[in-house]
Amino acid sequence: MPEKPTYQQLEEKIQALELSEAGLKRTEKKLRESETLFRTLFETAVDAIFIKDKNLKYRMVNPAMGRHFGKNSEDLIGKTNTYLFGKKISDKVHHVDYRVLKGETIQEFANRPIEGQTRSLHIIKVPLKNSEGKITGLCGIVRDITELKQAEEEKLNAERYLGEQKKHALVGQIAGKIAHDFNNILGVIMGSAELSLFECEDAGTREVLKLIFDQTVRGKNLTRNLVAFAKDQEPKHESFKIKDKIDLVVNLMKRDLAGIELIIEDGPNVPELIADPGMIEHAMVNIIQNSIHALGKVERPKITIRISACSDSICLEIEDNGCGIPQSHMKRIYEPSFTLKGIKDVTDSYKHSVKGSGYGMSNTRKYIEQHKGSIRVESEFASGTKLTIHLPVIKKELTQDEKTVIIKTLSHVGKKVLLVEDEITISDIQFKVLTSDPCNHKVDIAYNGQTAINLFNSNEYDIISLDYILPGDINGMNIYNHIRKTNKTIPILFISGNIEFLESIKALKQKDSHIDHLSKPCQNTDYIGCLNRLMAKTAIEFFQSS
Repeated sequence: MPEKPTYQQLEEKIQALELSEAGLKRTEKKLRESETLFRTLFETAVDAIFIKDKNLKYRMVNPAMGRHFGKNSEDLIGKTNTYLFGKKISDKVHHVDYRVLKGETIQEFANRPIEGQTRSLHIIKVPLKNSEGKITGLCGIVRDITELKQAEEEKLNAERYLGEQKKHALVGQIAGKIAHDFNNILGVIMGSAELSLFECEDAGTREVLKLIFDQTVRGKNLTRNLVAFAKDQEPKHESFKIKDKIDLVVNLMKRDLAGIELIIEDGPNVPELIADPGMIEHAMVNIIQNSIHALGKVERPKITIRISACSDSICLEIEDNGCGIPQSHMKRIYEPSFTLKGIKDVTDSYKHSVKGSGYGMSNTRKYIEQHKGSIRVESEFASGTKLTIHLPVIKKELTQDEKTVIIKTLSHVGKKVLLVEDEITISDIQFKVLTSDPCNHKVDIAYNGQTAINLFNSNEYDIISLDYILPGDINGMNIYNHIRKTNKTIPILFISGNIEFLESIKALKQKDSHIDHLSKPCQNTDYIGCLNRLMAKTAIEFFQSS
């Protein structure tokens, strides 16, 4: 018979059981707290989190998973990637998942179609193991980095753009110094050759003089294109019909267009363009001249110009049935000094008398981009070329849809604004949108620097809209420095596309949080939105410091 436990032994066992039960309760409490914390993190995470079993079916997903992929999170349970992406893409995803199930930890950057848009995703996948160390599935985290990638691309483009502008500025300094003297020399040679042609009767000598005269004309055009390409020139802004500008260019090039069938299709309801007329004219001359040159050896030469109105832009197409551009050279057409004419005409596509400076398309793209437009070239060798240009339309007043959008975010109305802008076309539009619904601001206009300073000294303003390039000796930076002597916090929105200013504004914004910048030309909604955000930011900083 086993010996009966003593009372003391029984009491010790009871105490041990009580301690064990208390420990179990503490463990259960910690587990519940841990589970609550995990569930909170899982449910509120910004990144998408998922768990798949060995059959690659979703077993657990957080709400962010549904938001990321435009689905209901609950609907994903029990489904595979085919439900999200379709078979073609899901096969690629499954291939990666199988590698994870074999024990790999994989980090990848991938593009996925989500709700009709391609999104950039950063994905991390790790294998899940049970207590025995066997892989039972996988866990993944997905972060949408589309906006980050776009921001990085914009930064790289901006850095590339500034690099190009610095290079252009250097070329411009050199070109500016030599252009004047070079043109004087060309003028003497051209004038002398022209006079000699009138007086010369010998056919052989006349041919030589004609060659001299033609080459001086070419030299003059080359110098003009070089200076135009290199010159740091901010576009002027005037309102005109693009059809009128094309008619002017066609009339100027009437002799060169002889024998070419020219068709101009002017679409309905094409609004006026607000742009630099000289730049647009020069761009049209370069494009049409290229088409004329390309048609030199074509039996039935034809140029078609189409003008139409798109949603927020004017579309211009110039198409010819000329020699076209070899695909191997398409990427180089905008390079300065690149040409396929003259001694570079290895395909014998142009007449021998045709010469190219190589700056025509460089200048054209520069002009279009300075107006925030776009240019696309489509060409097939020996079949023809089509250029498509889109130039943004700056409306002279806000549309009802624009007003609706602005009202949703507009927090500052009825403010006092000093508008400094010397171009009447632009100032008239800005004045109208600022003083009309829904803004209803009170606006004073200054067309030059001295007037702006006088108005600022005599009045109280809530914000200043400031152009950088102004007539006379006082520019936008001079006005800014004058204002900051007495007022350190009034918000100032610079409006400029000047390259010199664009390089300095980044450093200035780091020192002064009460300024911002928009490049010309800017859409009315962007202009109003930027002014509003700048005033709101200044107001918040004021209340935080009070």
